[in-house]
Amino acid sequence: MTEKNNTLIASLVNEGASAVGSSAEEILLRLLYQLIIILIVTRLFVWISRSFLGQTAVAGEILAGLVLGPSIAGALFPELMESIFPKESSTIFIGISQIGLILLMFEIGLEFEFGEKLRKSRFAVAVISIAGVFLPFTVGFFSAEWIWNSMTVPRPDKNAFQLFFALALSITAIPILGRIFMELGLAHTRTAALIIGAAAIDDIVGWILLGAILTLFVSNYQFDQFMFNIFGIVIYIILIFLIVRPLLRRWLSSRLRKEKRLSHTVMACIIIVLFLSASVTSYLGIFALIGSFAIGVVLHENREFVIRWKESIGSLVHVFFLPIFFTYTGLRTDIGSLSGPDEWMMCLLVCLLAFVTKFGGTYIASRLLGENRRIAATIGISMNTRALMELIVLNIGYDLGILPPNIFTMLVIMAILSTFIATPLIRRLMRVQDIRN
Repeated sequence: MTEKNNTLIASLVNEGASAVGSSAEEILLRLLYQLIIILIVTRLFVWISRSFLGQTAVAGEILAGLVLGPSIAGALFPELMESIFPKESSTIFIGISQIGLILLMFEIGLEFEFGEKLRKSRFAVAVISIAGVFLPFTVGFFSAEWIWNSMTVPRPDKNAFQLFFALALSITAIPILGRIFMELGLAHTRTAALIIGAAAIDDIVGWILLGAILTLFVSNYQFDQFMFNIFGIVIYIILIFLIVRPLLRRWLSSRLRKEKRLSHTVMACIIIVLFLSASVTSYLGIFALIGSFAIGVVLHENREFVIRWKESIGSLVHVFFLPIFFTYTGLRTDIGSLSGPDEWMMCLLVCLLAFVTKFGGTYIASRLLGENRRIAATIGISMNTRALMELIVLNIGYDLGILPPNIFTMLVIMAILSTFIATPLIRRLMRVQDIRN
């Protein structure tokens, strides 16, 4: 079957076979089987997550991806799962998941609206955010050297590994936090606004650090190439905010006033701009996701557009594209690759490092700002939620060969645990608080 798939794909690519021919139809049929299984398993685990585990939908989506991978289904039914998800189909999965991530990062950029409560707490938000990045990044950077020394040869580039590991410990997942607070009915509280604001700054800092790390890595630590890439990125961001932003916002506002809806023409134009921006940042060496995120930030103040976009496109991203990304991540995560007690002990230490440094930094900062213990603990637990943003960063590191499979698996486990721990603790801590908090 595998050899047959290779022949089919080769015939389509090399011989220019018809997109509606028998070969294409067989490949499409296999893809449809895969998508049906992914969507059914995802909805099943979302239901289990909400009904029996006291978790939000995103926890079920992540768990479904892990279950479909070699860690569980692949270990129990290796031949069956290999026939359903052969390695030859990974190219299609990569393409679909990357398009989904480009659309998701655009939507994340659109969410940068925090309301009046956040504007009244700018100093507190900034302090909590800085503490939530500085401590885990610093501890992560220096502890990564010990992990790197324990790896078997060949090892990834030491500097790149230290920077990526430190970044992985520093990330906070603002879209996941937003969904958790909305599903718990707590999005209107002051504490939620404070947390979302700090998480947003964390994400901005995280993406800036990711861009700098990628630029440094792509330039092979050559100062002149690094400066050239940085110069190109800076020029592009300036063009986006000084030229593209006012033109795009003016045109978009005019079309929305005139048409009273998000027309197909407007959606097509926005997607074209989105893909162009993603192409530019990819060419500059900092991944396409940064470009789509930048366009989202540019348009986030047009709340009418944000609402209409989420109504028309957002649901498709979350229902269709996200499960594919989680499955793609799950297919690359093999818990069985952690061999022996030493690697499991290292995994435990990685989780402890991530939890303690993130929680400790934000809890101490919150207490120094005058928050009571429960609110400070809520902030610390919430800022530990990594989930989707973490998985995006980890997949980038894995693709570049910076994160070996076993370290990738450890960090995925850490991301999943941080997400599963957050929801019940947030629910418990905020239930006993005054609703105005």
